[in-house]
Amino acid sequence: MSLRAKLIWPILVFITAIFVASKGYTSYTAYQSSKHELVEQTRKLINNVSYSIKDALTTKNKRKAQTILADLLEQPNVSRVKLYDRANEPFVVLEGSGESAPVPNQNERSKLDALGYALSAKFLYVLEPIIHEGHVIGSIRVTLSHVPIINAQHSFLKDAGVLLLILAAGGIIFYITIDRIILRPLLDLNGAIQDVTFGNASHVQIRHHSKDELGEVIHAFNRMMTKLRKREKQRQHSLATLEQKRAFSEEVIESIQYALVITDNLGTIIHSNAATQHIFQKTPETLENANIRDLIKTKMPNELSQILSRCLECDDIHLQNIDNEQQLSLTTRRLSNHGYLLFAIQDITEIEEAMNRQRVAGRVFEASQDGLIVLNHKGVITMVNPAVTKLVGLEIDQLVGQSFIQTIRWRKLQEMMPSIIESIENYGVWQGEVIEQNHLGLLVPMFARVNRIVKCEDNGFYDLVIILTDLSNAKEMERLEYLAHHDALTGLANRSKFHLELEDLVQRSGYQRDEFAVLYLDLDGFKEINDTYGHDAGDEVLKRVADRLTSATRHSDLIARLSGDEFVMLVNPANQKVVTRIAEQLLENICAPIEYKGNELKVGVSIGVKLVGVNERDATRILKSADTAMYQAKKAGKGQAILMGCELQETV
Repeated sequence: MSLRAKLIWPILVFITAIFVASKGYTSYTAYQSSKHELVEQTRKLINNVSYSIKDALTTKNKRKAQTILADLLEQPNVSRVKLYDRANEPFVVLEGSGESAPVPNQNERSKLDALGYALSAKFLYVLEPIIHEGHVIGSIRVTLSHVPIINAQHSFLKDAGVLLLILAAGGIIFYITIDRIILRPLLDLNGAIQDVTFGNASHVQIRHHSKDELGEVIHAFNRMMTKLRKREKQRQHSLATLEQKRAFSEEVIESIQYALVITDNLGTIIHSNAATQHIFQKTPETLENANIRDLIKTKMPNELSQILSRCLECDDIHLQNIDNEQQLSLTTRRLSNHGYLLFAIQDITEIEEAMNRQRVAGRVFEASQDGLIVLNHKGVITMVNPAVTKLVGLEIDQLVGQSFIQTIRWRKLQEMMPSIIESIENYGVWQGEVIEQNHLGLLVPMFARVNRIVKCEDNGFYDLVIILTDLSNAKEMERLEYLAHHDALTGLANRSKFHLELEDLVQRSGYQRDEFAVLYLDLDGFKEINDTYGHDAGDEVLKRVADRLTSATRHSDLIARLSGDEFVMLVNPANQKVVTRIAEQLLENICAPIEYKGNELKVGVSIGVKLVGVNERDATRILKSADTAMYQAKKAGKGQAILMGCELQETV
């Protein structure tokens, strides 16, 4: 039963009890009062009539008695009047005009005799004796309607209804007042406590302005709820902060490229991050409850077992996984809870390979015969190798950290620096030959190559690597090789160079399926100039002829001086049209006059042309064919060119 029901029922019972008790007593009292009042009034009327009727009764004068009693009959509510004589016999009976009253029954008569009145269902009987000189000489019985009593009862009922309404209204007002002052705050307090009990106290606040004990309880509850909300807010904030930290920690752990593995002292994996799956190529299901010794199998498994059994803390232990030849770096830390061990495992296979390559590159850098200089974006030397110290005569510690231009004072390289920087910015590289003076004062030819190394695309800065190759030996070798294969007077290729090129071309023409030509040239009239003007004039003529031969041929063609005034040309590729054009141009250019010390010198040329087919393999025979064609041109009258075509397959 609810508190409201428990409160309503006592109020209803109390009101009912009050009403029934009060109205019951009042009703009874009013009834008795009305009855006695009516009896007394009737008795008074009877007594008033008794004085006048004594004579009529004594004298037995009925008419007079009727006249006297008629006044009594006319009284309100009187239905019958009976006059009894001394013998108690009816002397006069008067009936009213209203409802006929019944005769009293035995019970009612007994009451009349005992009390002097009796009450039936509708009538009141009043009996009053007539006393004369101390003796009863008769009696008067008046029968009257008890309408006044009924009217009194009706009036009482109306008053009772009004009282009932007043009590009901009072009860309602009392209930509402109690409900507002006590019950509703208690129910609100109960609801709030229920909300707190079931965890729905986020906005619980009871409004109550009374300053009584209940108000103090509610205010204390509100203060308690305010503190609880603050604590809950702090708790939620703490939980949110912890959740953020946990999520951040998990994100950090998952983003770490190291494999993080937590194991117990038996090596069973408790937790691992995503990098573990990547490094060991395992799925999360495979790693769950696996053993770390199954992931890392080394040549010395006891080392890992000792770390697990003793919970050892180690730093950067290098292990090799024999399953896939991984190079691993292992670091362990003991965790405080549950005796767990944290493994931080890094796959250093690529790092080790890079370090090996770096070590090799370092050795190459140190052992390189070329000078290597590294400059930063400010032009300061950051690295040099020993070969540079031999070139500049300074030690490495005297060069590193110094400005390149101020420390290495090479005039030619400094003059070219603006063009070098421009080429670097446009193309990323510059190369060229320079001749600088070394620390001994000797001129050293060098091939310099400058490369740009960009470290960061964002800032636009870059380093420079200068590679200096000492060409002293190379230049000497080049000079000797040039002398071995070139004619000292004309600068053309010599006989040895020509034969090497011809042999190589014959071999290549077979699989390249290209034709080429050999032009054999012999000067006409050179002997007369040599005899007439001397060897100096002859040398000058040979130089001029060499220049004219060079200007008349293509860059890919080879011109050689075989001996004296004999020259030979390799034209590749070639056909009859090409060699005809070249021969005509040579006849025209060589035959032009040559000015020498005021004299006009003239020479002619006879040319033998051999067009070589793809099936010809004998270089000596090819050259002999060109020589034969040249002699045929001389016999034909000089100043001519004779073409000898390709031989047939069967004549080779």
